[in-house]
Order: sequence, then structure tokens, then C-alpha cells
Amino acid sequence: MELTLGSSAVRSGEAVTCSASAVVSAWYDQYGTDVLRLCYMYMRNRSDAEDALQETFLKIWRKLDCYEGRNHCTARSWVMKVARNTCMDLLRKSWRVHGELSVADEDLAALGKSTREDRELILDVMNLPEKYRSVILMVCWYGMTIREAAETLQTSQSSVHRRLEKARAMIQD
Repeated sequence: MELTLGSSAVRSGEAVTCSASAVVSAWYDQYGTDVLRLCYMYMRNRSDAEDALQETFLKIWRKLDCYEGRNHCTARSWVMKVARNTCMDLLRKSWRVHGELSVADEDLAALGKSTREDRELILDVMNLPEKYRSVILMVCWYGMTIREAAETLQTSQSSVHRRLEKARAMIQD
């Protein structure tokens, strides 16, 4: 079995092994900021996004053996898939009322965006229906390939491509 830690690979059963905690820690260091941004785009506030980030990596730690059986899936796409699913679960369980969407200036600073145009674009993306928002985030924001986004979203590559075109058109309108 092979687990990827950044650019190095660790094979279980060989002289170099890695505990689940070390793998999750390495993935947190590598993908934590991206996961927090993804969670923010779903949860729509920093506090809930931070909760979702913690829940995501707790799930990853508990279910690392599930990843070990998915050799066709990259670590990045699996981590992002767990994050997306965690956000969706939390939103389904959410008791809060979804009012008008706004983005606080300090939250934008945490996302690394500060201009008025950035704020408007983030709001436009956050207001997209989930299936289009997911594709825009995966491909445009995180730089995933169409293939990686399809793996993460558990859909076909052609479906990702169509959704991406539709999302871009919705934002431009």
C-alpha cells in the first residue's frame, strides 16, 4: 500500500513507515489552508469553516484506511472530497437560518483577497448552486485538473466540464 506525503511516497511494510497521525499531520500542513478556504465557501462564515476544517481532518484520521484502498485517487482530491462532504453534512444538520450572504473584511483577509472586485467575485461564487460552486472552487481556485475534480465530486469529466462552462456563464451574467 502506498500513501503520498507531498512529493514523497511511503510504502507500508518497508523500512520506512508512517503512522496515521503523521500522514494526517502532513496532509494538514499541505492542504489545511485550501480546506479552510473550501469550508468557508460552503459554510459562509469563518467560525463554522474552522469547525468544518477540524471535523474534516478528524474524519480523515478515522477513515485513513478507506483512502489506502483508493490507489486511483490522489491524496489532494480525497482530502477535498472529505472536506466538501463534511460541509454538506454540517449544512444539512444546521439549525441556523440562511439569511442574506455577506462577507466580513477580516474573513476576506483570511482568504487572501482584499479588493472590492475580489469580494464581489467571492459573493458571486458563494451564491452559485452547489454543483456549480464546487466545480469553480475545485478547478479555478485550487487548480485541480478536470480529472481530479471529477474524482473529488464523484462525477464524469464531461459533467465537470459542462458545469464549469455553465458556472462561468452564470458569474459573467
